[in-house]
Amino acid sequence: MALVIDKIVEDSLNCKQERPASLESLVFSIDGYQVYGTALIPGGEKEQVYPCVILCHGFPGFASTFDIAQNLRRTGLVVISFSYRGNWGSQGNYTFSGAIDDAVRVAEWAHDEKNAVRYHIDRNNIFFVGHSMGGFVSINATRRLPWVRGTAVMSPYDLPYWPQHGLAAPMRELIDSSLYVLHVESPEALYEDVEHCCRQKYGIWQAFEDIKDRNLYFIGASEDDVAPAKTMIEPLWTQLENHETAAIQNYDTLPTEHAYDNVRLTTSRMIAQWIDKVLEHK
Repeated sequence: MALVIDKIVEDSLNCKQERPASLESLVFSIDGYQVYGTALIPGGEKEQVYPCVILCHGFPGFASTFDIAQNLRRTGLVVISFSYRGNWGSQGNYTFSGAIDDAVRVAEWAHDEKNAVRYHIDRNNIFFVGHSMGGFVSINATRRLPWVRGTAVMSPYDLPYWPQHGLAAPMRELIDSSLYVLHVESPEALYEDVEHCCRQKYGIWQAFEDIKDRNLYFIGASEDDVAPAKTMIEPLWTQLENHETAAIQNYDTLPTEHAYDNVRLTTSRMIAQWIDKVLEHK
């Protein structure tokens, strides 16, 4: 089905629907811990299914993506948002590697036939969308799930970049500034988890072999001093540009900063248009 892009800024006030749009609270059980989330479901026919977006927020998540979730829902997408373990009320301890595991488990939940029927999800068209650390999470989750239809990321934060370049201090500063909203085993455990991600080669630029033939969309911010596109998108993008593929792969840049504060509608539209292009591509 084609998305209705103009609905990003338009409510369906006079559109009669068998089933109204809805918000459903979700509880995922991941390794014995409860992870909390929501599903935004478009209104429509009683049994209608829609492409689905798994929306991954950044670290620690101050830059809410819920407005983007609502925008995408209006175009005709089911949007599932969630908080990683140890983050914003979800149980357990927060780790970066654990956030990847959580995203994989949530996507698998959406791909399950029973859940797909209940929440009106088209199992053949599940996408990741991630911002900042959520982009890092989305790319690494995509590496593990060959059935994911596509992945769009906004200013993905390449977690291993600083340690791999002998500059661990910026990463530690980022962690230390966010601990008060996280449940962690200890700051040292989170530092060690960064090293674990480095050893596992979770760097964005290291994902090439796993995602070189996948549908991918990168959006960079020209004024971003947190996750500059030059260091955190372009090393992977250069590899993709030099590889011939039938997949839909695009890279755009917007004149904004890391949180995309002044281009939220524009960004939502760009992501929806790219997803629509993938849906049309056989």
